[in-house]
Amino acid sequence: MKNLSYRLSKWSIVNLVGFNITWLGLIFFGNSFIPFAATLFIFHLYFQAEKNELVLILLVATIGVLLDSTLEYNSIFFFPKTEYIPLWLITLWFCFAATIRHSLGFLAQSKILQLLVGGIAAPLSYLAGAKFSVVHLTLSTGLSYLLLACIWGPLLVVIFLINERLYIEEKCYAE
Repeated sequence: MKNLSYRLSKWSIVNLVGFNITWLGLIFFGNSFIPFAATLFIFHLYFQAEKNELVLILLVATIGVLLDSTLEYNSIFFFPKTEYIPLWLITLWFCFAATIRHSLGFLAQSKILQLLVGGIAAPLSYLAGAKFSVVHLTLSTGLSYLLLACIWGPLLVVIFLINERLYIEEKCYAE
């Protein structure tokens, strides 16, 4: 029943490059980069997005914003010059969610790979943000990494379970 096959395409590469440009732009330029990121996001929705993908993006972005808000509320990290998570980070969550069916689509076939990529790569994004002083970690680097790995490993599995469920629904209604 599961048919979430992945094939590398020019759109997957465009998605990957677009997300990396967005990540760098939002990290280095903050809120002033949001119009450019929003343009790339709209481009994605227009040219790449699949039928149920907007629902997936909204769910993943909501989960991410709630997660980061919870981590900030519990003083795991904080953002300079703002009381809550910044708007650029919310934008980044929407842009990240747009990679699930595209440049991260290769993860759909392996929960172990999802767990490993979530547990290894995602915390590095937070540590990079700390290195560039856009987020301040209140725990040591090692403890922050370990905590984020324990959260993000299973979280990426959950995100792909949501994706799979939406994909199955999409195929059922199409028949």
